[in-house]
Amino acid sequence: MNLPAILLILVLFAILMAFFSQDKIDFFPIALLIGAIAVVSMLTFTNVKEEEILGFIDFSTLIFIFAMQIIIYFAIHDSVLEYSAIKLIHITKGNNRLFFYMICLFTGIMVAFIEDLTLALILIPLIYRTCRVLEIPAGTYMMGVTITINIGAILTPISSLKNLIIGKEFGWGFSQYLANMGILFLITLISTIFLIDWFILKKEEKPTEKNKQILLSMLDPGIVIQNKKFFIMTIIIILATFVFMFIGFEPALVAIISAAILLLIHSKNTKFSDLKSEISWRIIIIFAILFILANSLSRFGFSELIATGLISLVNDNIYLAVLITLSISSLLSAFLAGTPVTIILLPIFSAIIGEGFFPNPIIIAFIGGVNMAGNFLPQGSACDLLTLSMAKEYKVVNLDYKRLLKNGALFAALHFLIILGYTMIYTLIFS
Repeated sequence: MNLPAILLILVLFAILMAFFSQDKIDFFPIALLIGAIAVVSMLTFTNVKEEEILGFIDFSTLIFIFAMQIIIYFAIHDSVLEYSAIKLIHITKGNNRLFFYMICLFTGIMVAFIEDLTLALILIPLIYRTCRVLEIPAGTYMMGVTITINIGAILTPISSLKNLIIGKEFGWGFSQYLANMGILFLITLISTIFLIDWFILKKEEKPTEKNKQILLSMLDPGIVIQNKKFFIMTIIIILATFVFMFIGFEPALVAIISAAILLLIHSKNTKFSDLKSEISWRIIIIFAILFILANSLSRFGFSELIATGLISLVNDNIYLAVLITLSISSLLSAFLAGTPVTIILLPIFSAIIGEGFFPNPIIIAFIGGVNMAGNFLPQGSACDLLTLSMAKEYKVVNLDYKRLLKNGALFAALHFLIILGYTMIYTLIFS
């Protein structure tokens, strides 16, 4: 173990997280500098070779990020997501409580396949416009969506980078996620939607029949489709993408092939140079740096040190191991972005599982903690911050930081208890 090197990497990680969690200063050059310092420290303090450092980076994850951004671009460009959401609203016929249930269920399911910020960027303006026509305050509906987004993120290995990284480490594909997380997802999602409706929405203003009719006369899902041929082909390719991932093909390979097909189909009207500005290159580079930092900590002995301490603490008690996993992952993810937390914690929990513990409940607690703890504090979730900024822009009267903090924290505490109860029962039955 190299204590000075560990302290250096932890300081670098803290600096990166400090800049990662704000938007006033461009953190991209800071991240590059931090990555360079980490690489130099590795070359100086260990016998690692330069080519080995490249092996620290999970390139398949970076390829997946790149390809999915292209796929989502065309899903938005061809109005696939917007059409689906408007069609859903049209089905509710202006019934505000049915609208709330449908939009939250839609969010919880769709975020299992589509990146959360993209989904929020489509749904939040649509919710606002719908509520404005119905002449009801939009805040509770927006809040319901941003809370359920963090719930839906636990369902599949591609719903978030956190899940993809955890899935690759422990060999969990679609079938493992659905088998182990499906019941937890349903319990958490349905109870959350019901409680928000029962204690909050039920007491709020309801739309008049006149406003319902106005909404139905204005809503026509078909008007958002600009090119029906592209619309249908994009739907087919996106569905095929998820089907191939579900049956076990490597997500990065499937995603890059689907992205290439979409680019070929749209080549007459859209070239890669037209959409490259839509791709977040900074995120790709920053995650590469996070992989270097995490593996540097592991190489210097930090992961082994923490894992050894935790193993000694739990003393072969699987229930205590699950509780500690859920508590640590939830606590850190409440204050920091979940993906960096996942990358840092992964080798620690992997080492604990390597000691012979029954892996599934620990993995479930890890996935649940890093995903759903984002509701504890708005700053712990980029989607929460986006929703608040859009609510402020639209001058929504019943959604601000204080209200989201209060309700988000209450539901995060409820979700913590649900995950804890689920993992304990799971352990009792299957271990």
